[in-house]
Amino acid sequence: MPTPPRNNWDVSYSVIAFFERALNTHSKVERFVRTRDIFFQIELANGSQLKVLLVDEYTLGLADLHRAQSEFTEMEFIVTGGNWNGYTREAKQYGLLHDLGVFNIEEFLGALNWSEPNKYHKKDSDGKPTYAYH
Repeated sequence: MPTPPRNNWDVSYSVIAFFERALNTHSKVERFVRTRDIFFQIELANGSQLKVLLVDEYTLGLADLHRAQSEFTEMEFIVTGGNWNGYTREAKQYGLLHDLGVFNIEEFLGALNWSEPNKYHKKDSDGKPTYAYH
């Protein structure tokens, strides 16, 4: 049996299927449509729409963000699959400065509960923001 074709970002079907299951069971997600294999248009229960690119980079860097923006110009969020995945400080700072949500899956699912998901961050025991830096 031939292996199914992969997208240009080498995101496996298992990562895509995991993300879809998480969206299907999230209380804030009304519906979503997947296009171009790894691009999701998500409608939240409050009526807002999110345009999300799913990748599977262990460490998402600034070069990855620039590539993603050139290939998916309408992208508002980039999510790297797996709770063990993360991003560089430069990538996160770029996202914060350019209104682009940069998250791993765990953070993104938490962000869906916020009124401004792109500004979401986890907090440590002192209430300070924590990020999935690598």
